Amino acid sequence: MKMKESPDSNNILQFLFEKDYENKLCVECKAPMPSLVSINNAVLLCENFGKKHSDLGYNISYVRKLKDEWDQYLTAYLERGGNSRYIRFCQQYDLTNMPIEQKLKTKIMEYYRLLVSKYFINFSKIDKIRSFGRRTSKRNS
Repeated sequence: MKMKESPDSNNILQFLFEKDYENKLCVECKAPMPSLVSINNAVLLCENFGKKHSDLGYNISYVRKLKDEWDQYLTAYLERGGNSRYIRFCQQYDLTNMPIEQKLKTKIMEYYRLLVSKYFINFSKIDKIRSFGRRTSKRNS
């Protein structure tokens, strides 16, 4: 079953910019009017940082142009993500000043990508992941 095509890229840009002011800037360097999107990280990027993300591989950062055709599946990532949400997440886990190559390969960022994927519907329950990565040792008696 083919998904319905989204209107045009101008409508996607309008939606993204209205949804989140931070989407008007590259999430990594704050350059205005980003032209690329990391789908699985659900953030907008400039050309320079789009290349850096892309170099890490599509499983870590799947980068596409905003001018590309979009379907409901791809736009759903952006609806659940956005630059502000990504920034808050990175701040919460002290990832803000970490180099991109290191930050995007962490387990917590792997979990973030799952949060914005189609398998997670309600991102607002982010406090459930506070214990992610912490291991408790319980012995069965």
